[in-house]
Amino acid sequence: MPRVRRRAVACARCRTRKVMCDGATPSCSKCTEAGTPCVASGASSERTVPRSIVLFLEEELAKTEALCEETARNDGCSTELVEKVIKDMTPSFLGLMSKVPLVPCAVAGTRLPSTTDTADSNDSNVQSEFDPEPNCQPSSALLTIPISVADFLFHNYMTRVVPIYPIFYSADLVAYFNAIFHPASQSLPTPREIYVVSLIMAISLTTAARTQQVRANSIARALFKEAMQQIRPVYTNDIAGLQSLLLLVQYTYLDPSAANLWLLSGFATQACIDLGLHRESLDQTVDALSKDIRRRVFWCTYEMEIAISAALLRPSLLFSTEINVPFPTKVDDSSISASGIDLDGPATKFCCRWIWQFRLIEAEIISVLFPSGDPVSTSLESWMDEIESRINHWHQEIHWSASLNTDSTMISQWEEMSLYADIARNYIIVTLFRPSPRIPEPTPTNLMKAFLAGVGVAEGYWQQYSNLGFGNSKYVFHPCHHTFAAGIVFMRSLQRCKETISASYTLNDVEGFIACFSRLFATIAERWPGASRCLEEFERLVAPVKREYIDYTVQKARNISQDPLYDGVTFEADPTLISERQLDNANFEPLFAPGIWDQESAGAYTVPMDWTAEFGFSLE
Repeated sequence: MPRVRRRAVACARCRTRKVMCDGATPSCSKCTEAGTPCVASGASSERTVPRSIVLFLEEELAKTEALCEETARNDGCSTELVEKVIKDMTPSFLGLMSKVPLVPCAVAGTRLPSTTDTADSNDSNVQSEFDPEPNCQPSSALLTIPISVADFLFHNYMTRVVPIYPIFYSADLVAYFNAIFHPASQSLPTPREIYVVSLIMAISLTTAARTQQVRANSIARALFKEAMQQIRPVYTNDIAGLQSLLLLVQYTYLDPSAANLWLLSGFATQACIDLGLHRESLDQTVDALSKDIRRRVFWCTYEMEIAISAALLRPSLLFSTEINVPFPTKVDDSSISASGIDLDGPATKFCCRWIWQFRLIEAEIISVLFPSGDPVSTSLESWMDEIESRINHWHQEIHWSASLNTDSTMISQWEEMSLYADIARNYIIVTLFRPSPRIPEPTPTNLMKAFLAGVGVAEGYWQQYSNLGFGNSKYVFHPCHHTFAAGIVFMRSLQRCKETISASYTLNDVEGFIACFSRLFATIAERWPGASRCLEEFERLVAPVKREYIDYTVQKARNISQDPLYDGVTFEADPTLISERQLDNANFEPLFAPGIWDQESAGAYTVPMDWTAEFGFSLE
């Protein structure tokens, strides 16, 4: 058989010179001797290609890796260039598309008030409230507010709400307000100005009204409707858009049927992380005002996210997010400018710091005791003792600081903060010692702590709600959720610790404790009809538990031996209550479903002839 020799393709240089090419790789002997690159001829006579594609790619990859290593070692790597690239990739709108913002996804199910229609509504009417082309002319709902009343409501918001939720820079809010009620020119206000002022008026009216709360809520809903007509240009993918979203969350605290708070807080949290507000910028060119605004917007977002997630016993993105953002300054905005911060200025934003510290403790409890968290490094008992000590110290420090106040203009704020501390401390004790996935069977001692603290939650919220002082917090979301959760824990403790409770409290005492919960729900129902459902559900659940406890005390009074449940004798519990042990939100959330309880009073809202007489304002 004749010998077959594999044909070797000559390289481009050998082919041009018409000499024998040995075809060696990666370079033939002729090219090696000449010290020239050895390449193959391409399809075109004027083009050359690598003789080995594999070798060529390996060489190019090595060059690229070397270049990357050199770039990584170079401290001059431009952060500005990276930020510019990210900015170019980031859309200017906060939503799926420029014409499809995310927020209506959380508000679409809400029945919005109408100045002409009755309370009945359908989906098409609801969708029409979100005007794709916002009208920059303020609506009748906003313009029917007399200027003197608007000034009063704005002052109430600035002095009572802003110190708790410093979302905006005060000078910006003043400019927005003046553009609507004290315009310096004939130009129309911007959509953002209409949006912000409408919600501020709605929030302040709801908190300031002493009487005719249903009517005040109706007007507030009309203002909310006006704000929702401006959403497309307002919800931008920047800090200003996030501030607008947080303002909507704040309003929804007062009217939970207006939107889905869980979705709204989730949108705000994701936007906050996307904007990098959870990480302090190292850019030294950021001025003092911008840095303070970034900090306060982050911590307001954090507070709202944890407040809602913890109330619903749900995980949060912020549980696993590394945060290195300091608290913003406590001084008044009049002492803050782009050039610097006067630390000797009056401290007006002290309340929000206390609240943020409380949310940090609350977030730690939820992340550890409920499924989203990791086990603590120490024993659970030691950790629980530490948490209890921290919340008690936080509570005592607020009361001590309030006792040192000498400013007569701050007395009402300190009184409200002290009451907030009482409620928050009791609620933390309830959350810490209640049954949870991590501790499904708390000890009798811990259940008794939760039992007493639960009553404190109901009493504290009732004191807060029954106080008709101007501007006092009258939110309904957290009082209803917290009190209902405390009521469930109260009932479970009443079932499990009969012996201890009967030895310490009379039957009249226990009936008084139960009445605290019912009284709170009935009081809130006067301002928000949805609370009546909480009252009905609580009384339905507590009836068999109360009957069981009364039977126990009667038997005990007859000297019939009754040992505690924990000593071996089991009492049959209401199966409905057992299903509520961990406050399964599938059963609890329908009480707050959007659109169920937003009943308007006899159709359209009407404009008061005398706002002071109607709502008990004091405009002197």
